[in-house]
Amino acid sequence: MKRIAIIITSALMILGACKPEVGPMGTSYEAGAGLLGTWELTNADQTDLSLPVPETRDISSFYQGASQKWVVQFNQDSTYVVNQQGPGFDVFGTGGTWSYDTPEYPTELHLTQDTIVTVLPLGNMPRTIDQTVSLVYSRERCEKPSVSYELTFTRK
Repeated sequence: MKRIAIIITSALMILGACKPEVGPMGTSYEAGAGLLGTWELTNADQTDLSLPVPETRDISSFYQGASQKWVVQFNQDSTYVVNQQGPGFDVFGTGGTWSYDTPEYPTELHLTQDTIVTVLPLGNMPRTIDQTVSLVYSRERCEKPSVSYELTFTRK
């Protein structure tokens, strides 16, 4: 019995002596700072939220033609311009202003066209090193979520 107690005590002392190595974590990137620039729609997923088990379909082929790609440019002065308008729903208009819900830790992108504000949840917070950003656009029917689109844009 003493032997087991000694073994357990020794094991606990050995495990307690281990300390994680703390070193530099790498370069720090500001959350959301990477949205600036020109983005091209490269992937689109549609999720039918009205089904008992929501079903997702890849509808990217609808946007694959050279003249059918959405190309959006986000500028430093908080404006955006649609350089090329693709088919389907028009979430961006021709341009306007953009902002985040919380600049320090953005979770939503707010697009303002005249007096209309469109809120798009972010699939990821784009940093300056990120090459993709995804936005979620949801539609309702009878005041209930009906369908959502996850639009993935690639830096151009």
